[in-house]
Amino acid sequence: MIQAILLSILVVGICTTIHYFVLKWVSDTIAQRKSTAHGQNLGLAVGAITFAHVIEALIYTLFFLWAVQGLQIGALNASGPTDEPITMMDYFYFSLVNFTTLGRGDLTPLGHLRFLTGIEAFHGFLMITASGSFVLQVMGGGAPLSKKG
Repeated sequence: MIQAILLSILVVGICTTIHYFVLKWVSDTIAQRKSTAHGQNLGLAVGAITFAHVIEALIYTLFFLWAVQGLQIGALNASGPTDEPITMMDYFYFSLVNFTTLGRGDLTPLGHLRFLTGIEAFHGFLMITASGSFVLQVMGGGAPLSKKG
């Protein structure tokens, strides 16, 4: 269990840092523009945030693989009958579904992987909520994390 907790702390720290720097870069880029191109600013914000979320889910994927294959503290199983092994793309799909809190249930975590899964859902919810707030501020013409905006 300690390994799962430490993994969770590490992955949350990494992904939160990435998220902050992406939002900060978008905010600074918007603040440097002298125009009122709100549509371009919104496109930049949404594109960068989407990219950040996908990268963050990929990082969780790598941590899931490490937890299962390296540390052997859990497993990821298909919920229905299948003869096909779980692939990297299955882990990535599971991470995306979990990060967005969709929770389809066609793949099931076992063991201490369940803890890391719960942390990802909670952290994903926080990051998506922060992103939504950021986008609303950009839509209002602001550069939320910039001293200029």
